[in-house]
Amino acid sequence: MEPVATWTPGKVAAWLRGLDDSLQHYCFEDWELPGKYLLQLCPRSLEALTVWPLGHQELILEGVEQLRALSSGLQTENLQSLTEGLLQRTYAFQSLVQGHLEGCAKPPPPADVLSAAVELVHEARTLLFWLNRYLFSHLNDFSACQKIGELCGELGQALQEDSPAAERESQVLRICSHVAGICHHILRCSPQELLEQRALLERVQLDDPLGLEIHTTGNCLHFVSRVGPQVAADSPLQILPGDEIVQVNEQVVVGWPHKNVLRELLREPAGVSLVLKKVPVPKTPPQTLAQTPGSAPLSSPLLAFTPLSPRAPSEDVFAFDLTSDPSPAPSPTWTDSTSLADSPSLDLESRPIHPAPLATYPAGVAETQEAPEQPDTSPVSGRKKSKGVATRLSRRRVSCRELG
Repeated sequence: MEPVATWTPGKVAAWLRGLDDSLQHYCFEDWELPGKYLLQLCPRSLEALTVWPLGHQELILEGVEQLRALSSGLQTENLQSLTEGLLQRTYAFQSLVQGHLEGCAKPPPPADVLSAAVELVHEARTLLFWLNRYLFSHLNDFSACQKIGELCGELGQALQEDSPAAERESQVLRICSHVAGICHHILRCSPQELLEQRALLERVQLDDPLGLEIHTTGNCLHFVSRVGPQVAADSPLQILPGDEIVQVNEQVVVGWPHKNVLRELLREPAGVSLVLKKVPVPKTPPQTLAQTPGSAPLSSPLLAFTPLSPRAPSEDVFAFDLTSDPSPAPSPTWTDSTSLADSPSLDLESRPIHPAPLATYPAGVAETQEAPEQPDTSPVSGRKKSKGVATRLSRRRVSCRELG
């Protein structure tokens, strides 16, 4: 894949054009913006380009962040770095919360606490997306670590509960201790080769993309969720559930909405070339993370992505309202998951993924009390997102898609 910094203005304009329908009235071609300057975009430079609505700025800057993360992540991301990042963020949030909520009789908490919570949730999402790749979701059993997602949902509710400050603080600290315990368990029990394995980009040719099912996350990352038999037969082990689709033919689709990725996949009927971000699968038999006594290692003959399984949490657990305004906010995170074979039409509607049952959790992972049962819906579920609507935290570069 061509480095983003070397993109021509035409390639930059084509990528910007695919970000969202609400941006189509901007003359991206007239900007003559090369890739080098695309990566340097900020609110002030967007205003100079006549992009004044805050929500439109967010949509563009979120996509640019994804491009930056793609190139930097290939050099730095692995299970160890992501777990340590979440652990560090959890400890920082725990230290910030201690004694900080006592002066806040009613929610919402102070802005710095909310901002720190957003950063913690972002780190958790990144780790869970990594664990949903084939190496971790099928060849090794990390299903118990999906509990992190449910704990993030509990954290959002705890911060917004109308209860005594001391009680809220105690609950938040308990959740942090539980998350930290899971992180320590991953670092302590995972084989070193799994901790250090990095992702790579790989180009794959497909004669027929029909049969691929694609799962799009709330922040517009696109994962292969199911591989049909016709695809598996043409390219054995080249495309696996959990692989991230980065480029379709010569078009980078990072940050694009689901329907635009499908449109690009079906543009060339003669075949399609994909660039995938993959975590390589070893040839030697994998080891498994410590499991609950009596449980079997996770293995699945079906080429299916973990988020479609009852084991995995839904993204709704991350969709809590962290705005400083207690009035109704934009919607929770929504995702699309569509089979190309079943949906030739591109008139798609987003569908929420509802919270799944709790995963089996290894004994002794965290020395904390058992977390209370997670309610069926997030505090802001059931409301559709309005494109280009910003929250009060937007000026601190909080992702609209990530927070809902």
